[in-house]
Amino acid sequence: MIKVCFFDIDGTLLSHKTGQVPASTTRALRQLREKGIKTVISTGRSLEELRKLPILEVPFDAYLTLNGQLCLDENFQMFAGTPIEEGDMEILISMFQANRIPLVLIREDGRAINFVNETVIHTQSTTHGTIPEVDSYNGEKIYQVLGFIPEKEKNLLRKTLDECDITSWNDTGIDIIAKGGGKDVGMQRYMDKEGFRKAETMAFGEGENDIPMLQYAGIGVAMGNAKDIVKEKADYITTDIDDNGIENALRHFGLIEGNTDLQIERSEEDSTLTFRLSGPVNTATADILRSVFDEVEADGRDVNLDCDGVHYISSTGLRIILSLSKKIGNDKLHIFNVNDEVEQIFEMTGFVDIMDIKRK
Repeated sequence: MIKVCFFDIDGTLLSHKTGQVPASTTRALRQLREKGIKTVISTGRSLEELRKLPILEVPFDAYLTLNGQLCLDENFQMFAGTPIEEGDMEILISMFQANRIPLVLIREDGRAINFVNETVIHTQSTTHGTIPEVDSYNGEKIYQVLGFIPEKEKNLLRKTLDECDITSWNDTGIDIIAKGGGKDVGMQRYMDKEGFRKAETMAFGEGENDIPMLQYAGIGVAMGNAKDIVKEKADYITTDIDDNGIENALRHFGLIEGNTDLQIERSEEDSTLTFRLSGPVNTATADILRSVFDEVEADGRDVNLDCDGVHYISSTGLRIILSLSKKIGNDKLHIFNVNDEVEQIFEMTGFVDIMDIKRK
């Protein structure tokens, strides 16, 4: 029986397409907590960054930050931590002060970067990350170092820092932590504190630094948007984060309930055909939507899509709607009662430029 679920942030809880936590994920997290199942964040990010992200609207039972090197309870108080050893730090500080590679030093209460270049700006912008102030090292304990370095140079850095563990979280971003650390170590520290067994744990992730956590958990779930190397190590592969990945996996394993069906009501009045949609519009419900829209003829009638009951539309659903629009004409399709998240999707994909779309 699963009693605790661990969640990575980037690409798992936080969509890099929308910069938000999907509504389906928020809903699933609340259901887990209502059932008494613990929810724990396990991330390479620092607490300082977490506070700047739209992550903490739903409370968690613990925050395993910096790849398990700094573990915080539900009140953000540290209960375990492993700083990088002084010997390893000597070389890292030498690199930090040489200003050849952008490095971020992360201490318990903040971060400092040696210098900022285009690689830093690009990497952080694509992951909704923030750039710390340029500052010097003043002898504090350092729990993790971030490096911004092209892929081709990562192996050289790994060979140079052979007494540290280095994992990638982006094509140009790496985490450097103490040897023998990792998200699995942070998990075990929390499990020891709360008295959980491995068989009672489930973990979700999508990046290279999530592999130890997925392999350590009783059930390791890779997101559909995860890299192939991550999927190969997982026990189960769910759908994309933007296709209700977390909610779908939790339903698959019976941890939460809910209707995964798409309900469609059809009505006709004068020269208008109206479809009232309720439920997820995604890969799992695509055949239902496609079969209904296939029956719509290009006979000059207006077609209304009432999306009042739709909490999310995935790329598969968008393609079906686009196909309908092309068949009957953009000026004949009217979409209304869309929620904030669905509106963001229509805005991001440019659908608002070619279709009549109105929010609630």
